[in-house]
Amino acid sequence: MVTLSAQGAPDVRALRAALDSAFAAPDYRWVDAPAAGRLLQRWWQRLGDWLVTLRADNPAAFRLLALGLLLALIVILAHAAYVVWRTIRGASGPSPDLPHGSRPERRDAAWYGRRADAAAAAGRAAEAIQLAFVGLALTLDASGLLQYQASKTPGECAREARVIEQDRERLRELVAALYGYAFGGRPCGLDDYHRWREASGLPWHAPAH
Repeated sequence: MVTLSAQGAPDVRALRAALDSAFAAPDYRWVDAPAAGRLLQRWWQRLGDWLVTLRADNPAAFRLLALGLLLALIVILAHAAYVVWRTIRGASGPSPDLPHGSRPERRDAAWYGRRADAAAAAGRAAEAIQLAFVGLALTLDASGLLQYQASKTPGECAREARVIEQDRERLRELVAALYGYAFGGRPCGLDDYHRWREASGLPWHAPAH
């Protein structure tokens, strides 16, 4: 049997360390990754190697490149902040369809009254009475005589209005005329509209407590 002398015996630990170092190289990293991922990884590694080489060979160019990337990042962040500011300002400002500095007109009882008069003047008396009723309901709401909501029908408004019985009967007649003109096919002219508006414009009284 041939034996190795102690002097010629290989150092197992040194051999293992050399093998571990060799197989730790990127070429021996066997990873089942997609082709696109491997390509991007190689590009990233080459970019890193190129930057390291550039920093070692040409420090001035490396500093200029870093400064350019920093400026590009600042420009991107500034643009993002500007877009956010414009979005917040546009959401809190007036509608872009309105003239500069103007505000949307408040749709109160007076607004519906003007719209009703305009519709009546244009020959749409039945539509005008519907608009005028909304104005009447808002008037009663502002006086504390009705809790108006757009989802309520004219009949519901007439039942829930907190007015004296004489005014409630007048309100019922106005609602009946509205239903007749708007849905019952009853002819409605400009004179009918003016009579309806005159009756709705009389004072309304809360019941005595």
